[in-house]
Parts: sequence; structure tokens; C-alpha cells
Amino acid sequence: MVVVIKLPKFTPRERPWLRETLWCLASGAVLQAGPCGVDCLSRVAFSAQGLLADGRRTIPSAGGIYPLHLYVLSAGGFSIGEGAWRYDPLSHSLEEVEEPGDLFDGFLVTAEARRTYAFYGERGYRYVRLEVGHALQNLLLSLTSHGLPASVEMVALELSDRETPCARVTLRREAGAPCRGFQLEPSIALDRAFLERRSVREYAKKSVDLEALLRVLKWSLGELTPGGRPYPRLQGGYRVEAVVVASRVKGLEKGVYAFNPRSMELEPLRLGDYADELCSISLRQYCVCRAPATVVLGGEGLVSEVEAGLVAQNMYLNAVQESLGTVAVGAFEDEGLSALTGIERPLYLLPLGYPAR
Repeated sequence: MVVVIKLPKFTPRERPWLRETLWCLASGAVLQAGPCGVDCLSRVAFSAQGLLADGRRTIPSAGGIYPLHLYVLSAGGFSIGEGAWRYDPLSHSLEEVEEPGDLFDGFLVTAEARRTYAFYGERGYRYVRLEVGHALQNLLLSLTSHGLPASVEMVALELSDRETPCARVTLRREAGAPCRGFQLEPSIALDRAFLERRSVREYAKKSVDLEALLRVLKWSLGELTPGGRPYPRLQGGYRVEAVVVASRVKGLEKGVYAFNPRSMELEPLRLGDYADELCSISLRQYCVCRAPATVVLGGEGLVSEVEAGLVAQNMYLNAVQESLGTVAVGAFEDEGLSALTGIERPLYLLPLGYPAR
């Protein structure tokens, strides 16, 4: 008989704050919390794959296909005992599955890419790897907020039509260093950001403030601490770079700018109005054509696709903080975008603007 654990309803907390948790993740530290019981497991699983009341999930998915699965594995470190469980977002429950050979305390993210491949072709595999990054970032933020230090190991990046283990998140046995030194900035609660994240495709004509744009970039991929960005290093390093195409940014001349993660500044690459060119390169997608600013993410190697998903999820959450909207766009003319931005291998477009009311 299959054992099913019905998880308690996700109940958002007033603390910790989003940017407090991002700071801690960049620091390699955790917030102080108690043992991870069923309430903790409920929040962690929901953050990575949860189904919201309006049918959205806590992360985006190309074509609304949602090819990922989340498994909870316990070698005795969780209150549910030893075993392996698959998270079901529809019922918000854990269904017992056959234990893998190497049981550990943590989580496994897998992908069934065949439907995404059938819809998008070879590019669909990139979309799935990007989605793995989105799920991992929410998972790690939630673990950090519960005082659970964890490490990430990429298991497989080459996908097929079978269920493929992509990433393994292992809870570390040593107690996490308590997070200190956070510099207070206005911030919403982390759980609220999870709930309010959405894909916004229509933007008001209002310009985006330069300060708001820089805060989104800073808290998404800036070095908040020496050498530490607000997401994990995958395979030992950071590979993703960001370029902004600015059309209507208050306090910034129109043009193409590289974001420097260390100085948190925008460095001009090309000045001028490139909105029409970007619109054409994006296959005339309305959200890109009308956005006041668009962030382009790129990087070399398959692992950079997962990293771009980590960064993009941060951008979604920080857009909520700034009352902005964004949507992850993966379809564009690669060569044209590379020529415009100087990014050799562009991976993602993230238009930014105030949502149209």
C-alpha cells in the first residue's frame, strides 16, 4: 500500500524578508530556525513546485507544461522518517516511492522533457534546464529561511524523453552559520514574494526608475558579499552575465548597458534607441516591444542555463518587491541578440515594467 502524507496548507510567514534571505544565501549562512517538521516540509516543497489558488505555480514554465518533479528523501533527518516521497502539487502531499540506492537527507529535482521537446524541439531542452534553475532557487531560499544549510550538485544536464535526475540538494550535517550583517532595506516577506510572483506581459507607459532597476539587478545577481551572489555557485563558479537594453528608464540615457555584479553599476556599451531592433530580434513579442527595459542573460555551457534560471527567479521575486512585472522569454533570434548585446550565448530575455492596470 502506498503511503501518502497530506501536508498542511502553506501558511505564509511575516518573516523572514525576501532580501534578508537573499543576503544570507549570498553569505553562505542561514537564518536561525528549529527542526524541519511537516510545516517546514510543506513550505519548502510548495516554494519549489506549489500550485496557487488561481492555477499558477510558484515558478514559471515554458508553455505551462511543468516537466519537473520534486522528491523528498530522508535518511532520518526529517520528521517523516526514512524513505523517499514524490511531491504532488495538485494535492499538496507526499507520495511514497521506491527508495533510491543512496538515501540522503534532501531533495531531488527530476525532469520529463519529452512534452517540452515535442512542443519546442531542441530548444525545449534549454527551457527545461532554465526551469530547473527557477525551482532550485525557490527551494534554496526556503531552506535558508528555515535554517537548513544545503549544497547543490548537478546530476545530469543532458536530457532525454525519460525522467532524468537533474539536481540533488543535500542538507549539510553541520549546523549552518547564523546569518548576520544584513543591511536593512525595504523588503517584503519571502513567502509573500513566492505567492505574488507572476508573469506580466503588458506594461504601463510609465518609465522605470533607474534606482528600482539597479535594485532588481543587485538583489538578483549582484555580489552582495565579497564573491557571493544571491544564489549558489554551480560546478564551482558563476557564469551568467547580464546586459540591459534601456528604452524608458528615468535617469538613464537610452542604450545598451552591461551590469557589473561587483560595482552594482551599469556600464554603457552602445548609446541610442535600440527598442525597435530588440523588438524585431524578440520575434515581435508584445511584452519585449513595450517594456521600458529588458534584461538579457547569457552564459556558456549547459550549466549556465540552470544558473540563468536561478537569476531569473530572483528577478521575478524582486520585481514583486519593486511593484514591477516581468516575464521570462526564451524565444528570440540568437545571432541578432548576440550582435546587439555582445553576449556570445544569450539565454533569456526578461522585460521589466510597471504592470498595466
